Amino acid sequence: MNRKFHRHRFPPLNALLLLALAFSVLRLEAQTRQREVITKIPELGEMVMEEIDVAKPEQLQDGYLFWHQADELATDVQNVALLIDAEGTVVHRWDTDLTGGGHTSYLLESGGLLRTGIKDRSYVKGEPVAATDIIQITDETGRAIWELSAADIAFKGNKITFHHDMCPLPNGNFLVLTYEQIAPEEAMAAGWFVGEGKPVWSDGILEIRPDLENGGHEVVWAWRFIDHLIQDRDSDAPNFGAIADHPEKIDGHFPKSYAPMKAVRQHLNAIDYNAELDQIVISSFIYNEIWVIDHSTTLSEAAGSSGGQHGKGGDLLFRYGNPAAYGKGTEADQIFRNQHDANWIDDGLPGAGNILVFNNNTGTSSVARVGTGGAAAAVAQEQLKGISNVHEISPTVENGRYLKGKTGTFEAEQFWFWEHDDFFAPFQGGARRQPNGNTLLTDTVGKRVWEVNPSGDIVIRYQGPTPSFKSFKFPAAQVSNLLDR
Repeated sequence: MNRKFHRHRFPPLNALLLLALAFSVLRLEAQTRQREVITKIPELGEMVMEEIDVAKPEQLQDGYLFWHQADELATDVQNVALLIDAEGTVVHRWDTDLTGGGHTSYLLESGGLLRTGIKDRSYVKGEPVAATDIIQITDETGRAIWELSAADIAFKGNKITFHHDMCPLPNGNFLVLTYEQIAPEEAMAAGWFVGEGKPVWSDGILEIRPDLENGGHEVVWAWRFIDHLIQDRDSDAPNFGAIADHPEKIDGHFPKSYAPMKAVRQHLNAIDYNAELDQIVISSFIYNEIWVIDHSTTLSEAAGSSGGQHGKGGDLLFRYGNPAAYGKGTEADQIFRNQHDANWIDDGLPGAGNILVFNNNTGTSSVARVGTGGAAAAVAQEQLKGISNVHEISPTVENGRYLKGKTGTFEAEQFWFWEHDDFFAPFQGGARRQPNGNTLLTDTVGKRVWEVNPSGDIVIRYQGPTPSFKSFKFPAAQVSNLLDR
């Protein structure tokens, strides 16, 4: 029998009062209500789920839901993470001294978190969406035991901010996505024609080794978009070539609608690591692709096109989702639209080694309607319509190399596909495989998480208290040290 738990945030308003309210007042109330909700920090023991609808209790993956408040448009969101039980009650909370949205946090073996957020809003002012200035490793209460400010990173002499996603590594280091502010002259020197006078941003990845004892850090590895460009605009400029002949390179002028000034040419929004392959998968919102790059390189090799595991250096080993981005297709061949959360399925889970991609399937016109951020944009995104989907793919590999088909496009076998008429996540969101074969799906904008079985049937729906970028489920044994705190 289905179980439903309800919690109403506000009592019903009197019908006469509703009739008296003007449209402008209603809109202001909606924006204010969202701001109040996303900045609220729930108490331990508080039931925060507005609704839990269990459709197939016998197929439910047991565990505790990990919910990190995040929204890349409503950037005043409190940076708090919650552990929630089957009844929707907060059983553990990691407190915060950070704000900032558009990101998630990761539970560490210690019971603490790896998280990013904002302390100095003046440092991130004018930066692209979801930029943050602080990374923390916390204890099990949320207190920072190690902290890194982006302002303290000395890398290429350019301003760095963090954004969107991170990935803890088995050796205790972590990967983090970055924006690197690039002067127009530096961009032009790489064959990236961005105009004059104003900076642009090159997305990248830093691998950071934290010194927990002394509070320091070391940048041990890096990858930069600007190091792997190709252009077909000027034969006398650097990195000139036929884009269709070089799928390992990135066309810095794709798509044309984003050029030329203040471009965020990649908008990377997810990162994951495969220890067995020593490779990284990243998701590019603007290119509508996922990219795989080699992590076995040195710092210098990652900046070039030689060396590394397959002689590719930091160039792309595999790309998938939009072959038009490398001159091998049209809009009809596009699979992903503004996808988020590309991740390898972990060892020991059904589908291990395959890649899950949460495809928002959000059109360009919808992105334009929402704009760049703020309370109005946060409300506007809730009005968008569509159907999102999830792809589980296995790239075609032979002798360790990713293969291309006769048309010159990279190949992958699709093992699983899911979509539902009532599930649309216009921005952010994620998909994570569970031990019993179910998949946990997060709709950030809708503040909800669905768990579906391998047949695609809905097992449970959670209607949550706030936006969450990517939610996870942890078995009781993994979080037992947190349940009595």
